[in-house]
Amino acid sequence: MPRTRPRPTPSLSRYWNSYVGHCAGSVMRFRRITAALPPGPARSWLTEIAQRLDAELEAVRRLATVGDSIEPAWFWVRIQPAKRIAHRLDTARIAFADAVSQAAEVAEQVALDPAHNDVRAHLEVLSRQASQLALAPPPAEPEPEPERRWWLRRGTG
Repeated sequence: MPRTRPRPTPSLSRYWNSYVGHCAGSVMRFRRITAALPPGPARSWLTEIAQRLDAELEAVRRLATVGDSIEPAWFWVRIQPAKRIAHRLDTARIAFADAVSQAAEVAEQVALDPAHNDVRAHLEVLSRQASQLALAPPPAEPEPEPERRWWLRRGTG
């Protein structure tokens, strides 16, 4: 199993590169967890899921590139299409972290009791989620806040 370091894309601005870096770090942790398992069905299944995570990571890189082309940024974005992509990437970042957490649960169960039935249930859930991370439809956008008016109070008298 090849060991890869998170590969942020140097051509992206800091804001978009952070999403790629977080997701790449999650994939790297997922692969380390997988490598720590003894050979067997759980390790084989996690290896297959890790390959899907690699494909999802490439989708994250593509989305970040699109976001960066719309609005390169250091700390935040202001343009609506860029905000939509950022929201989607934030959802993907959370999903990648959740995949790592679930892989850690599977590894813990395998270490304690390799024949435990919960391992298979966790693997099935993780398998379904892994194919929907970055490519999932974007979440619903929140309603825009109404513009606030600041009223000047004039003193009477």
